[in-house]
Amino acid sequence: MAHSNPNSFPTIPSTLIWAQCIAFTLLYGIWALYELLYFRRILLISGAVLALYPIYQYRAFYLQKRALPLWLMIALFLWALFHLMFLAQDYPAQLMELKRIWKYAGFGAVFALGLGLSLSSVKGRDKNVCWAIIYFGLCLPVLIYLLKYVLTTFGATWGIPPPAFLRINFDGNSAYYVPKTDYIAFCLPVLALSLGQIYHLMTINIRLRATQYFAMLIYFALIGATLFLFFIQNTKNGIAYAAALITLFLALFFLTSPLGRFRQKTLLMLLVITITSGFLYPHLQKNDSWSTLIADTKVGFALEQYPQWKFAGEQGYPNNEFGKMVSVTNYERASWFKVGVQLAAEQPLGYGLVEDSFKRMVKAKWPEASPNLSHSHSGWLDLILGVGLPGFLCIFLAIVLNMMQSARLACPWKSLVWWALIANLMLWVTTEVAATVSFSALIFWTSWACGLTLKDLSEEK
Repeated sequence: MAHSNPNSFPTIPSTLIWAQCIAFTLLYGIWALYELLYFRRILLISGAVLALYPIYQYRAFYLQKRALPLWLMIALFLWALFHLMFLAQDYPAQLMELKRIWKYAGFGAVFALGLGLSLSSVKGRDKNVCWAIIYFGLCLPVLIYLLKYVLTTFGATWGIPPPAFLRINFDGNSAYYVPKTDYIAFCLPVLALSLGQIYHLMTINIRLRATQYFAMLIYFALIGATLFLFFIQNTKNGIAYAAALITLFLALFFLTSPLGRFRQKTLLMLLVITITSGFLYPHLQKNDSWSTLIADTKVGFALEQYPQWKFAGEQGYPNNEFGKMVSVTNYERASWFKVGVQLAAEQPLGYGLVEDSFKRMVKAKWPEASPNLSHSHSGWLDLILGVGLPGFLCIFLAIVLNMMQSARLACPWKSLVWWALIANLMLWVTTEVAATVSFSALIFWTSWACGLTLKDLSEEK
C-alpha cells in the first residue's frame, strides 16, 4: 500500500524487523574479524535485501526536509562515480575500488537505512526487545575480545588451550590479527551510546525502576570493558577519545540534569571518575610519548629541517628539544598531518582513492619518498585527500544534520544517533578511515542515522 502522506507512518512486519535486527547483531559482532570475510559479505547482502521493503514503504518521506542527510549520502556515491568518469588520476585503481570498497559501503548503506526505517516504526514492548537485540550486537566486539583475552591469558592454565582464532593476536601478518583502529571504530561509538543512555536515565524526572537500574549497570559494565580493551591494546587514540566523551558526558549531566539530584550526581561522578582513572593513570604511566607530544609535534611540523617523515622509518628519526629521539607515532602523525593539509589545499577535489591517496600524492610531489607510506593517519584528512572536499562535506554535513534532527527522537534511538555520531566525529580525527572496513563502518553509522531521523519520533517519549 502506498503512503503518500508523510504523516501516515508505514507499518513494517515484525518478522522482517526481527530478521533485520538479528542480521545486524551477527554482522556487527564479526565485522572486524577478517577470517569471517565471506560470512560478513553474506550478512551485508542479506541485510540490504531485507532493507528494500522498508525503503520502498517509506518512499513518501524522501522529499521532506528531514531527508536531506539521506540525499547527501546519495550525493556522496554520485560524486564517487563522477570523480571516476571525469577526474580520475588512476582510472583502473579507482574502478577497482568502486567494485570493492564502494560496493561494500553501498550494501552497508542500504542495510543501515532500511534498519533505521524499520526501527523507527516499532513501539512499546517491541521497541524494548529490538533495542535489547541491537545493543547486544553492539556489545559483541567487546564481548568477543574479553572471551579471547580470558582464553589467551588463562586457557593453558585451565587445560583448554584456545585455537588461533580465539586468541588475541598482535602479529600484523596473522590471518587472525585485528588492527587497533578497528577496535576503536567499532567499540568507541558503543561506549558513547552507553554514556548517552546513562545520561537519559539519570535526567528523566521520574523515579527509576529496578529494570532501569539494571540497564544502567549493564551500560557501566560495557564502558569499563571497553576501557579495559583499549588499555590492553594500548590504543592511545581510544583512551584519549573515551576520556573526551566521558568529560563531555559529565559536563552535560551537571549542566542539564535536575537540580534535586545532588546525591545521585555526586555518586555518578565518583563512579565514572573511578572507572576512568583506573585505566587512564596506568595508561599514561606506560606511555611516555604523551609527555613529549608537544615537543615531538614541533619537530614533525619542521618538514624541511627534518625530512625523515618521507621515508617511513627507513632513515631513522630526529631528536626533539630534550635531546631524545622523537616518539615515532607523535612525529609521523604530526608531519604527515601537515603534509596532508598542504596536499588537500593543492588538490581540493581529491585524488580519487579511499585507500593510499596520501601515498600517491606524496610520491608525485616528492619522488624520493618511500613506497611504504600509506595514509596520513588522520581519518578526516585522508577522506578529503581521497574523495575531495565535496565528498567530505557530504558525509560531514549528513552527520551534523542527523545529530541536530536527533533532538526530536525518542530514546534509545536519540542516544544511538547523537552519541554514536559524536563519537564518529571524534574518532576519525586521528583514526585511519582509509580502509574498507573503517570506511564502510562510517557509511553504515551515517546511513543508519538517516533512517532513524527520517520521521519525528518525539511523540513516543
